Amino acid sequence: MSSYSSATRAAPATRQSNPTRFTIIILFAVALVSLLFAEQIAAGWIALGDRINISRRDFNLTEIIAIIGTVLWGLFALWTAFSLARHRDQSIRDYFENNTPMPPALTFATVSIGLIGAICLLIAAQVLTGWVPLGARTNILRSDLNFVEWATIILGIIWGGLCLRTALGFSRRESPAWSWGQWALFIMIVAGLIIFMSGVFDLPTLAPARSGLSISDNLSGVLLILMPGLLLILSALAAYRILAAEYGAPAPQKAISGDLVQRARARDIAGKRSPAGQAIRNRLAKSPGAGAIIGFVAIFTLFSIATDLFLEPTSLASALSNNVTRGLVAIGTTMLMISGEFDLSVGSLLGVGGLMFMGLVTGVFPPGIPPVHPVFAAIITIAFVCFLGFVNGFLLVKTQIPSFIVTLSTLLMYRGIPLVFIAGGRTLRYVDYFNEPPYTDISRVLIIIVVAVLLIGLGLISRTILIDRIRQFRETLSSYATNDNDFRTLGLIFNFIVLAINAFIVATIVILLVGSLLDQLNQLAQGSAYLTISFFDLMNGRIGSLPIIGDVPQNINLRMGVFWWFIAVIIFQFVLNQTRYGNATFAVGGNAGAARAQGINVNRVKITNYILLAFLVAIASIFDASRLQSIDALRGQGLELEVIAATVIGGALLSGGYGSMIGALLGVFIFGMMQTGLVLIGIDARLFDAIIGLIILVAVIINNWSRRIKS
Repeated sequence: MSSYSSATRAAPATRQSNPTRFTIIILFAVALVSLLFAEQIAAGWIALGDRINISRRDFNLTEIIAIIGTVLWGLFALWTAFSLARHRDQSIRDYFENNTPMPPALTFATVSIGLIGAICLLIAAQVLTGWVPLGARTNILRSDLNFVEWATIILGIIWGGLCLRTALGFSRRESPAWSWGQWALFIMIVAGLIIFMSGVFDLPTLAPARSGLSISDNLSGVLLILMPGLLLILSALAAYRILAAEYGAPAPQKAISGDLVQRARARDIAGKRSPAGQAIRNRLAKSPGAGAIIGFVAIFTLFSIATDLFLEPTSLASALSNNVTRGLVAIGTTMLMISGEFDLSVGSLLGVGGLMFMGLVTGVFPPGIPPVHPVFAAIITIAFVCFLGFVNGFLLVKTQIPSFIVTLSTLLMYRGIPLVFIAGGRTLRYVDYFNEPPYTDISRVLIIIVVAVLLIGLGLISRTILIDRIRQFRETLSSYATNDNDFRTLGLIFNFIVLAINAFIVATIVILLVGSLLDQLNQLAQGSAYLTISFFDLMNGRIGSLPIIGDVPQNINLRMGVFWWFIAVIIFQFVLNQTRYGNATFAVGGNAGAARAQGINVNRVKITNYILLAFLVAIASIFDASRLQSIDALRGQGLELEVIAATVIGGALLSGGYGSMIGALLGVFIFGMMQTGLVLIGIDARLFDAIIGLIILVAVIINNWSRRIKS
């Protein structure tokens, strides 16, 4: 071998000395945890399996297997650590490309993946045969299986088979196993974290408050709950770091041999290969809402582990219904922040909108005007609040004062309106003036026209989305034969699934709209020209039934506002990403001077976004008033900071030019999950603001980090 090649091969060992040292530390931790667990079982402090009529001096089969298995695993981890410390020059790449013996570190990774696969298959078999019951088994025969058990069996078989196939690929020197193994281990690290956190939340059960004991009085129980998850995390992490250490580094011979095209192709292939963790970071870097995505997954998983009540339909429905107002306002705030401005007066605008709508319906405000039909009251409310939004934008562009100062001033000015007309801490309630809700007659012809317009709009939007998905699937299919990516089959399947899901969603919405259209035509043919419904129910009433699902139980508080909110997200996501106005909004926020040079009317875009935000605030105020059927002088106070926080969590920048509707949606979801989850796990609600502040800080750090990766 030439001196150049020798020097090149020696370089990675120097660069990876610190990562290798950390991997060795993790392996020693694996050995320590394994041997400690075995010692606790052997000493009788941890009891496993069925111990009926068995003395403490004896061990059952489960305990014997656990002792032998953990001792062997601990010794294996120690052997791997010492081997890695003595033979850092052993290369996994050489094992695959030059048929060298399997390095001890790779042996540890292979055995880890194989053991995970075997355990998954064992769990699936135990559930299938009825030895391990899962889920709610009330009034269910042991010979039958519930949904949780079937899901566990299917996932266990699939995942166990993939892990065993990957381990077999390592033994056969199949290079795709190098990629599959990293993802298998990465997912098992996440699974270990979930198991460990589940154990953490189960710790209070070891020392109930009424028993007078502390957790330190039951250390064996603590070890039994926490050690399995910790051992899985450490073992999978060590194996992952072993596989990821050299992955993606091109072989020196490929980089210096061949013609220009071959060398370029080699560099390009190497650039596409990256460890699982880096691949996730690169993927998140392409999304404006990286922090929101990570936060949403982490918080949802955390509360799902902490309490079974979080996944109940009642909790999820409440988390959605209680955030309709915040979600609608966050849509407009995102548009405005992308254009480089923000609005502190949205809370006051919500109070003004609610006062205007409820005052017009009851005939209280403006003074001297009789009660107005709710439809006309809504139209007047929207027009008035949009005018106030126009005032915000007009003052901004004409005075060139920063939006913080302008909207801080209008926040105080607009708040004065409800404070004056609802004085003395009173509440304007609809039931104080009328005994029945305001019913409205809607022409079925109008409903037919609206449904037809929705069908046309859906056709235009779905056409763009489906054509893009079909194009991606065709490109993946056409390049399948020449694609040397290790996940080419998985990518083809994933693209097909995404296409199928999009087509299914579009088809479902079309069927529902067509069904509604035919139903209205049928009612019209029978002589029913009008649909009589409470305006409050139409705006934000409780949903009594859903297509396919059927009747919704009374304890599930799912509101119509959630439906309108999701429709608004889809519309504005399309506007932001598929229209010239959306491009202009990004351009204005990114660089106003460059946008002017391209012929964009910057002032018009900013004023329009202020009006759009006011429009959504007006809609939100009507939904809010329709649900509560009342309004007070302080309604909406603090909303401005909440929606700005949700938008920032969603990835939008205060400086403009960056953000997404999906990110804002996830940011609002995080608020809703925090409100519901903290109550369910018994944490003091007064800590809510502090925790939200921490989440904002973490989300901003993640978003900035993802943008640095992207750049």
